[in-house]
Amino acid sequence: ISSNAGTGRIALRFGNRALTPIFLVAANALAQPCENPVIPQAKDPAALVQAEHQWLRDAYGGGTLVRQVLGASSDGRRRYDVITWRKPDGETVEVCFDVTTVFVETIRQVEEEEAGAARRPAR
Repeated sequence: ISSNAGTGRIALRFGNRALTPIFLVAANALAQPCENPVIPQAKDPAALVQAEHQWLRDAYGGGTLVRQVLGASSDGRRRYDVITWRKPDGETVEVCFDVTTVFVETIRQVEEEEAGAARRPAR
């Protein structure tokens, strides 16, 4: 990751490959899933999926989705997509994407519904 103070732009690179600037990447994002997640800059679920897959293709020179698991931080405040990706050479890697901001409204609605259900008397 490098930045240009004059323009305020950030350049993302993985090895010699330039990455599409649709993510903020935490240090060691590829080495420690969910400890240093990739943070997608997407506003809705459809754009999120496209952005995740584009980041993976750019970072690994292609590949295919093996598995995707949704998870949460131990305190329940962060939501993650943990993606297992098969690189073109056949090796699989896990990459964690922090998707909290994309689903913040959905999370709020679910929490409100759960709180409301807990207050209602059982029938």
